[in-house]
Amino acid sequence: MVLQKVEREFERFKKKLFYSGKVHKQLEKAQFKLDNMPYEIYDKVTNSDFSVQLPIMKSMDETLDKILSNRCSFSRFGDGEFRIMENGRIHYQSRSPELAMRLKEVIASDIPNLLIGLPPCFGSMEEYLPPVRDFWVKWMSRHRQMVYSYLDMSRVYYDAFISRVYVQSYKTDEHYSRCANYYEKAKRIWAGRDILICEGEGTRFGMFNDLLSGAASISRILCPARNAFDKYDEVLSAFDDIGTDKLVLIALGPSATALAYDLCRKGYQAIDIGAFDVDYEWFLRKEVKLGAPLGFKYVDSGNKGRKIRPVEDPEYNRQIIKRTV
Repeated sequence: MVLQKVEREFERFKKKLFYSGKVHKQLEKAQFKLDNMPYEIYDKVTNSDFSVQLPIMKSMDETLDKILSNRCSFSRFGDGEFRIMENGRIHYQSRSPELAMRLKEVIASDIPNLLIGLPPCFGSMEEYLPPVRDFWVKWMSRHRQMVYSYLDMSRVYYDAFISRVYVQSYKTDEHYSRCANYYEKAKRIWAGRDILICEGEGTRFGMFNDLLSGAASISRILCPARNAFDKYDEVLSAFDDIGTDKLVLIALGPSATALAYDLCRKGYQAIDIGAFDVDYEWFLRKEVKLGAPLGFKYVDSGNKGRKIRPVEDPEYNRQIIKRTV
């Protein structure tokens, strides 16, 4: 009885200490502000001249439908591309004034058959996992003005996350089923077509799974895994003797954004496909960890993902028609 009484008193003391603490009061104050925020925003929007500008964005499914129905090319912009445009660098691409200039050219371009993809981070991101949502909330808070300076608010933009449909969201049965349908739909892009994959060495897009099983043929141009833009002229000239009937899938970091644009102007359907295959691998494994390494495919999420095992596969080697590494 005495021991139980002591435990009750101790628990009451802990609660009293916490609830009277400065940290708790700050958290409580923040919670009150958060709870009241929707009403304050609604009041500003309806009763003042206050307005919020958001880019016109198509959804992931609408983006996929547009590519399928019109055989559009696709250039994607994310935090890495904007960082380079502002004279920054990312892990696998050094600072490059020339690439920055090319990316600015792409985002300002107006080619009817080229879709410009943006991350869907301008408003609510409730469907995404907290680490994803927290990253983009923080990033947009810091860079919204810069990003908006490159955008045309009367233009229609498309969803750059078409290559990350699975891993960034909550892993429910409903989500898994939705992803399964999405991947089957996406496979129609290359079904029955001759495809050329332009990828960084170690990417191995579509290898060891059934993602490209419906393609009529597969060929590859291997490029540097890092600083691919240093070889950009060589990469672009590699297409000089390749027919425009080929569907080009590009997994080459920020260089893919510029390459899809340049190839589109030459008459190709070129899609900056990004980490679509890596996301599909995670889907097949029902992986729940963001950025989990795959061992035999490059994953740019840390040292483990960047260390890939060598692969000697006769089919893969036959598919390689050119190297710019």
